[in-house]
Amino acid sequence: VSTVYGGPDWSVTVYCGLTLVVLLPLTQITKLKYLVPFSALANFVWLGSICICLYYCLRDTPDFSDKHLVTSISGLPTFISTSLFAMEGIGVVMPIENEMKKPQDFLGCPGVLNAAMSAIAVMYGFVGFIGYLKYGDEARGSLTLNLPQEEVEQRVKFSKKRRILRLGDVIVADGLYAK
Repeated sequence: VSTVYGGPDWSVTVYCGLTLVVLLPLTQITKLKYLVPFSALANFVWLGSICICLYYCLRDTPDFSDKHLVTSISGLPTFISTSLFAMEGIGVVMPIENEMKKPQDFLGCPGVLNAAMSAIAVMYGFVGFIGYLKYGDEARGSLTLNLPQEEVEQRVKFSKKRRILRLGDVIVADGLYAK
């Protein structure tokens, strides 16, 4: 964001230090129930980012004629690694299951984990499909990198960074304090 709109010309070390100042207090939270407000806020910001991305992808009707439906087999490992990274919340699975009142409802065929991950996979698949229809082979690693360089889009990119920080806090805190 600062490369587009200006701002302090700090080194990466300073930004890492400022991130540490924010993350250290959050990683001291030992109970998941106290992390819920932060996680809910991050999820609402993420949902807003998805809506803005979909708006920009769907505001002009994409042309389907120049899109390749299937790429070469060499692109498959990149797809798999990107998909797994997008759904990397596996670090919080055991702590969440341990904190549930009915942990037997977490796994299984109609379990909470399967329902949540299925919904997330469908949503990511839909957004990825719409993004590919809009940008085709010029699509970058993240859909937000294809957005126009306007203020709203820059805010979307910044909000994604905040959500990543939030996920890191949950993984670190739960990994350290899991029962």
